[in-house]
Amino acid sequence: MPVIEEKNEITRKIRRYRNTLYITGSGISALGLWSALRLVLGLMISPQTLLTPEITENISGIVGVLVVLVAFALVIAPLLGLYLFVGKKAREEGLGKKKNSFYIALIVLLASLHIFSIIYCFMGLIGIIPFMQDSIIGLIVSMIVDATAAVTLGEMCMSAVMIRIYEKKNTGN
Repeated sequence: MPVIEEKNEITRKIRRYRNTLYITGSGISALGLWSALRLVLGLMISPQTLLTPEITENISGIVGVLVVLVAFALVIAPLLGLYLFVGKKAREEGLGKKKNSFYIALIVLLASLHIFSIIYCFMGLIGIIPFMQDSIIGLIVSMIVDATAAVTLGEMCMSAVMIRIYEKKNTGN
């Protein structure tokens, strides 16, 4: 009977990690959408908070605005696509559908970007590097959001790896 109990325990853990993977995948997709929306709205409402004064002074007329919007779209679109791809693959694996190991590497990449952003904001906060954002509160909030995203991505990565480990144990390979 201990073998059956062990199999049940492994099955329970796989279910738990799949649930975690599905939830974190949804969260990362939402974070990607929120980040893109925040950048676009920030650019529309107050471009000087996102752009340096040299850039905003040289923007003249509709052509200048379009150039800036296209440049932002070239940055935002791939980043948004990356968040949505990782979230979609995590949700699919969480539902037990498709397994894709490539997205785990992308999870590590996104987590690294968030960790780099935390370090960058911290260096701006203590004055090591000049930072465009005037508000100390804005820097602290950015650090908290990035820390939350990094932890979520870490949890997602761990869940994906643990599913693979426990499924191997469950099948006896």
